Amino acid sequence: METGESDGVELVDLAPEERARAIPVLEEGFVGVYRWHAKRTLRSVSWVRAAVAHGDVVGVAMLEPLVPGVGYVYYLAVARAARRRGVGGRLLDDALTRFASEGIRIVYGAVEAENLPSRRVFETRGFRLIERSELNYRDGGLGAEGLRSRMWVVRGEVLFGRRLSGERSGPIA
Repeated sequence: METGESDGVELVDLAPEERARAIPVLEEGFVGVYRWHAKRTLRSVSWVRAAVAHGDVVGVAMLEPLVPGVGYVYYLAVARAARRRGVGGRLLDDALTRFASEGIRIVYGAVEAENLPSRRVFETRGFRLIERSELNYRDGGLGAEGLRSRMWVVRGEVLFGRRLSGERSGPIA
């Protein structure tokens, strides 16, 4: 467990048998197909990190390695009562550290286009908007050709990407 500065929030892994603790945050943060998919993904995703305050899950990040060297932040959600306190940013920072420790050098995340607070969290962590026409990640760009269907990027979402190991161009191994 890692304890936050002085805010009483801990970032912890949620084992599969503990993941139901995150459902209230997902139910509060998503509607429709997003809620359904977030709850489904919670059961199957490789890593679930939770922000816990006073024993309650107040934020969750669902993370998945997609192919060697490439990771995806499936969902990042924060309970309404914990928003605007840096919880989402801490979860994303933590996700980047986790991905880097696993040898992942490119990370993607999708956000609803109109969700400006979520967009800002990604942008302030060095992510940038990825256009569909951008050169593929294997060719030195950050385009996600061939990966979008695995990421479930849908109409109304924008894709963000970041290269963790410097800003080198050229293919990744």
